[in-house]
Amino acid sequence: MVKIACYFTDNRGMALVLVLVFTAVLLLLGAALLGNALSEKMITAYQEQELQLKYLAEAGLEAGIALLQTDFHYNQILSGTLMGGSFRVSFANSGTGSRLVRSAGTVDDFTYVLQIEIHLNPDGSLAYGRWQRL
Repeated sequence: MVKIACYFTDNRGMALVLVLVFTAVLLLLGAALLGNALSEKMITAYQEQELQLKYLAEAGLEAGIALLQTDFHYNQILSGTLMGGSFRVSFANSGTGSRLVRSAGTVDDFTYVLQIEIHLNPDGSLAYGRWQRL
């Protein structure tokens, strides 16, 4: 029994154990912070790309609307490049005096598609619906 009590009363090496535990806690905390920072960076990159795709699709819709103001029955594909990506606009009849304009913004392999319905008023002006994401 005396021998066991001797092990518990001797504090030699306790500082080493405390330093190792403290170092392990700091290492785990640092790894967690690094993982969080990398995740935030990836999320930001994805949000930036989605915003770029949306702006490309919106630019395509605006170009399509401007084209329909001059020729309401335009029926060919309209395409363009902008901001390191491209947009492609298609037109379709949606009934008497109505057209659907669909624009797809593309960057790399990702695409964002918007659509709007446009009506031709009797006075020749255009009435716009709401943009819809497809």
